[in-house]
Amino acid sequence: MLLRSVVTAITAAAVATSRPLRSALRMAAPGAASPRFDGVALAACLRTRASGRQVEHYDETDSTMLRAAARLAERGGREAHGALVVADWQTGGIGRRGRSWESGRAQNLLFSLVWSPPELDDAPPAAVLAHMIQLNLAVSVAVVQACKAVGVTSARVKWPNDVWALERKLAGSLVNFDGGRAAVIGIGLNVNERCADADAGGGASGDGQPWRVQRVSVRELLGSAEPVAREPLLAGVCNELEQLMDLPPERFVTAYRQADMLIGRAVRVHHVSREVRDPRDYDGTVLGVTPEGYLRVRHCNGESTLSGEEVSITPQDLGQGQDVQPSARFGREQTES
Repeated sequence: MLLRSVVTAITAAAVATSRPLRSALRMAAPGAASPRFDGVALAACLRTRASGRQVEHYDETDSTMLRAAARLAERGGREAHGALVVADWQTGGIGRRGRSWESGRAQNLLFSLVWSPPELDDAPPAAVLAHMIQLNLAVSVAVVQACKAVGVTSARVKWPNDVWALERKLAGSLVNFDGGRAAVIGIGLNVNERCADADAGGGASGDGQPWRVQRVSVRELLGSAEPVAREPLLAGVCNELEQLMDLPPERFVTAYRQADMLIGRAVRVHHVSREVRDPRDYDGTVLGVTPEGYLRVRHCNGESTLSGEEVSITPQDLGQGQDVQPSARFGREQTES
């Protein structure tokens, strides 16, 4: 299959606009079904030192994570840090625990970011590990904060790497470490897809069968008749991620807890997947996330500390969480005061 690409080089000298992201949201042309990616618009919204300053945009590719990993291998961590790969369509999108990531063509944000900051060059192994643990948690928080900046106030982190809003999946992420001092971050964020139509018929079965996670998009949550521009959201994630990674660990943990949707909630722990029953699965209540990124769950036999590489989590009280607005299925969200 012919790979069509448009590569845009954005320098660190690009001047950030003072226009708020909320007002920049409506940059899509009226009536446009799938606005083309605009590297200049992205640069205008960036406030980063490195993230997003080198951009490759593909109309179609196999996987942005594979492309970003190739850039890391070619250039090395110092030169590739902050390199961003964006695609309108992926033929082999990679999700967590071997899942695929599917998206409508040119509807959503599908992107990967190389992370290898210069401060890690001479850092001892323990410091590198702590940095990468914080990065793994920070990615979802960055997505939450970027979504809130454009009006999606119900966005929350669902451990370990998802973002949900109104009890539906809004985004997912994956962080692949190279075993040294670099990582490749992959993010899929539903922006313009009509997920309610695509996911019709999903949800709780009512007979104890596994829950099928339903999705939602930024456009649906905002109740927008026109497509939502993707560039301000993408810039927002880059901006927020750098700021979160600048925080000391104790302040970052506070930021994560403020974005956490699971703490205090009843959940089902799945050892294989949400779709497959396993005799090891059990119900419990989430106590929180440790600074190392593990989920603490209290259950009938005591307390367990869980790794996102080994289990999946489904909230038991979907439809009854604090973020639900029962007055309308979707629509413009109320601004938090």
